[in-house]
Amino acid sequence: MTSDLFERFRVSFFEDADSARQGLDLEALAQLVGEERAGAEDMLLQRLPDARSVIGLGVLRSEKAQAELQVLFEAERRMQHASRDGAGDDWQPYALIHQAKALLQIRPDRRWSDAIVDILASAPDALQRQSAAEALGDVNEPAVTRALIVALDDSDALVRYHAGKGLLTRHGLATDAQKTHSMLPRVMSQDAARRESGKEQILAAIAG
Repeated sequence: MTSDLFERFRVSFFEDADSARQGLDLEALAQLVGEERAGAEDMLLQRLPDARSVIGLGVLRSEKAQAELQVLFEAERRMQHASRDGAGDDWQPYALIHQAKALLQIRPDRRWSDAIVDILASAPDALQRQSAAEALGDVNEPAVTRALIVALDDSDALVRYHAGKGLLTRHGLATDAQKTHSMLPRVMSQDAARRESGKEQILAAIAG
């Protein structure tokens, strides 16, 4: 007999075909303990390299998964570099983001965060840059802070929003619109002056 939390995890990660779009039940997974936590970890390990398993193993901070995740990460990174050299375009930015994020959760290392920063700084697709900004939201490293500050000038409103949110979050500041004096809505604006004022408010807030 399994708990309600375990059933929520199992359905979300293994049965709900729409969970990747609607959002995985990370809260249920994170709350598992004892044999159920170990069982969930084994189930996720068996499903690698599935993206949901990568994400879940990161949430569990699974040291058992670290070696395999690192192999996946390094292979994806090599394909990324080969693509830049004109030798192919088979690399998957979202897979690299998920792998790097999971590795950061297990054991922080500049290699993982640098890979996500790279996507944030150079990906031509705004959704990929947005995903990178979201993944960096709780990574407290000076290089990441600098990258998120640069991303406040991104051409895409949602990239700017998640960059601003990450900066406020890492400094222990509220991200609710009413409590941030509309900094985040401002930084998303299409009006250049309003957007710049939102950026200046965010930078002033984190400096203070």
